[in-house]
Amino acid sequence: MRIVVNNIAASIGGAMTVLRDFYRCVCDNDTENEWIFLLADKYFEETDNVKIIPMPEVKKSGVKKLLFDFVTGRKFISALEPDVVFSMQNIITFGLKVPQVVYVHQSIPFQGAKHFSFLKNDERKLAVIQHWIGAIIKKSAQKSNKVIVQTQWMREAVCRLCRIPADAVSVVMPQVKPFEIDGVPAFDETVFFYPTAPALYKNNAAVYAACDRLERNGLDFSVTLTLPRERSSGRVTCVGRLPYNEVVAYYHNATLVFPSYIETFGYPLAEARQAGTIVLASDTAFSREVLDGYPNAYFFDPFQPQELADLMERVIRGEIVRQDTPAIQTVQQDSWLEVMNIVRRTI
Repeated sequence: MRIVVNNIAASIGGAMTVLRDFYRCVCDNDTENEWIFLLADKYFEETDNVKIIPMPEVKKSGVKKLLFDFVTGRKFISALEPDVVFSMQNIITFGLKVPQVVYVHQSIPFQGAKHFSFLKNDERKLAVIQHWIGAIIKKSAQKSNKVIVQTQWMREAVCRLCRIPADAVSVVMPQVKPFEIDGVPAFDETVFFYPTAPALYKNNAAVYAACDRLERNGLDFSVTLTLPRERSSGRVTCVGRLPYNEVVAYYHNATLVFPSYIETFGYPLAEARQAGTIVLASDTAFSREVLDGYPNAYFFDPFQPQELADLMERVIRGEIVRQDTPAIQTVQQDSWLEVMNIVRRTI
């Protein structure tokens, strides 16, 4: 069987991590089928049954990528004579006459927390994703043979908004790998941590607003954000990107604040849960799902910074206490192996 994997969009950050993990899963677990990866560059080594086709021209602009998805891609991929095509970038290749599986991890078109406006400069790009790109993603899901998502809330949203049956959508929750850390740092109730990015929906402004309220109350605390260093202000220190081992140390020694209101899964929530720390999370479908049954989880309205400030103050004053939690059992089967098996069964 010949399987074509389309992930030309991935090049850096989380998208590249996802691509690398799937590639490794294929190399480690399948020597019988032929896999052809369409990528922006030749990022990985080829094997006897895994081939890489670099397509840098398609990656150069969003317009060229959409042109490939709608027009030129069908001819190029058809010439490879695949038995099934797996898109890891939310959108299938339209016009193909072979089974297609699509991995949908873009949640902006499926969430209801925020309606982004084309009229506001800081929202325009997100509005394009929510409304224009979102319409393509939804049409793609309707035409695919199988959709894979990371969470149950996404499955329900995809089924409802795309009007497709539940059995056409599979949920494969990402696997959080066990931590490896030398010496567990002591928990400090005055230390807070948010691994974040500059995106509007990450809601960093809520952290700054909550901290302003706490400072006016004369409380002693510190907050670390993984934003560019020049954004540091008052009790908030921005440290830029951190090595993963330092992130893990913060999970053990600090309280996680997570005001983001748009995520598909929310890796920091799952990672902080594994560390057993206190989590102050936005009251959203993804937070509730990832933290379901976790006794150290507390929720607040992400659009009401006072609610976050109140929870932080309770932690600082010792009114919210970190509870011991049972060790999380490590999932034996790699979640990417489950994804790979779904793709192989879609013929």
